[in-house]
Amino acid sequence: MSTCGTFGDNPASLPCGSLEEARAAFLQQHGAAYGYSGWLDANYQAELGKRLEGQHYLDWTGSGQYTTSQLRAIMAELEHSAFGNPHSRNASSLRATQEVAAARRQVLAHFNADPQQYHCIFTRGATESMKMVSEFFPWSPGKASSSSSSSSQFIYTQANHKSVLGMGTYAKQAGAELRCLSREQMQQWLDTPNTNSSSSSGGCGDEATNNGNAAAAAESVTLHLVAYPVKDNYEGQLYPTDWVAQAHAKSDGANKYLVMLDAAAYVPTHSLDLSQVQADFVPVSFYKMFGYPSGLGALIVSKAAAVLLHKVYFGGGSVDWCTAEDAWHVLSPLPAGWEDGTLSFLSIASLKHGFAQLEALGGMEAIAAHVESLRSWMHRQLTGLRHSNGAPLVQLFGRHEQGHQHQSGIFQFQVLCPRGSPIPPGVVEGAAAAAGLQLRTGCNCNPGVCLPNLGITPEEERSRAASNHRGQLLTVLRPAKAAAAAADGSRDSGMVPVQLPTGSIRVSLGYLSTFEDMHAVLRFLHGKFVDDRGVKLLAAADSTLEWSAEVYC
Repeated sequence: MSTCGTFGDNPASLPCGSLEEARAAFLQQHGAAYGYSGWLDANYQAELGKRLEGQHYLDWTGSGQYTTSQLRAIMAELEHSAFGNPHSRNASSLRATQEVAAARRQVLAHFNADPQQYHCIFTRGATESMKMVSEFFPWSPGKASSSSSSSSQFIYTQANHKSVLGMGTYAKQAGAELRCLSREQMQQWLDTPNTNSSSSSGGCGDEATNNGNAAAAAESVTLHLVAYPVKDNYEGQLYPTDWVAQAHAKSDGANKYLVMLDAAAYVPTHSLDLSQVQADFVPVSFYKMFGYPSGLGALIVSKAAAVLLHKVYFGGGSVDWCTAEDAWHVLSPLPAGWEDGTLSFLSIASLKHGFAQLEALGGMEAIAAHVESLRSWMHRQLTGLRHSNGAPLVQLFGRHEQGHQHQSGIFQFQVLCPRGSPIPPGVVEGAAAAAGLQLRTGCNCNPGVCLPNLGITPEEERSRAASNHRGQLLTVLRPAKAAAAAADGSRDSGMVPVQLPTGSIRVSLGYLSTFEDMHAVLRFLHGKFVDDRGVKLLAAADSTLEWSAEVYC
């Protein structure tokens, strides 16, 4: 019998044969890391599978899933306990207040964030957390009377979620400079030595904060914000956590660099230790971690950084003193001072049951090992899929070849025709839905990585938006190859029309992903798209796609 990852003499054959054969070979290699010592096999159907009704959930980066045990624990607590508005002082309200305080402690403990250094601010999700940082940040267009005349900089990686990119609107409006850097450019910037000899570390242990003069010190320096993801939600690449300390080290007597580490896609499958990675702002969403509740997240903010920000709006619960005249007010101490309105206290009370589920599986280390066992196996299988002519069936993005230190459990790819043309993602998505596969297509809210992978320039994307083009293929002009350009003997034009897909396919893994999920994806791709099978699917979609499948492929 051939081993996993080999395909025998027929390059179009399915990896490892049947589900039973493939699973046996997989467990022989990854059994110690997979499935939480048998818990997943024993409990999957009762905890999640019965709700999926035979389908395969493959969008864990989009949202986590809750377990039946978790939901029952939540409902039992609500059935037997009464909770009231934490702004009141009756018995039900005091219970809610206690739950909120306990949840803050648990969130900080989960990320090993010292309560003496960090606040846990509850928000509606990671996006609102990011919006708050950009809205409160004291962006400066430059200080003529200061030793620093430069404006604030918003320095961010090209690979970032739209919610991070949107932070740039506040920075731009305030006159700050936007610097969008590739991964390599960010590393180069961090490695470039400061020319100012008065460099200091900045960050959570900054001396100005320790002596209580942080706000006053901020008046003499220009504040800058560096933002990047620990894990990008499109390709799943992992980014160095030591960039946080490197960015802090760029601070000097005239400039101070704060860091926002987008952890929303990372923490559902990895451990984040904020005693070691001392980012200033860390946004997370709990539904991505364990499915329920949705609409609740947190901004974990260092106390050193919090005093440098300036909140304008105030709402119920975030002020200790207020009069109707002139909007006079005194904000409540943090964390409450940044939490406008009544907190979602019932959702907050449910968090402990989600964290308990993660711990019952062995904690984040066990979850990371489980996901990695599937990722490493699936990577070998996907890259081995071939058409009969030897051409690859998929074009896989990311850094899978470099292993788990650089790549997470996200497979972002294009399905290719035998001649190499990508099949429109909508065609793949439609066929996947019919086959019971719940995956995701598009750019996944990450245009900085997606568009270059698709070959679409920023100018072409803006032109597409202006024409409200929402098709699956975009026709653009590209330089013709020398032979093609001269085929008719004319040199009048070196440009030819090219059709590019407007999205790609994402299969993402989570803490309850199964081997059966991975095998189902391989079986689907092999059964639907090898050789002329994909062309037949395209031909059936011609009437809606308005192009010729036979010519395209």
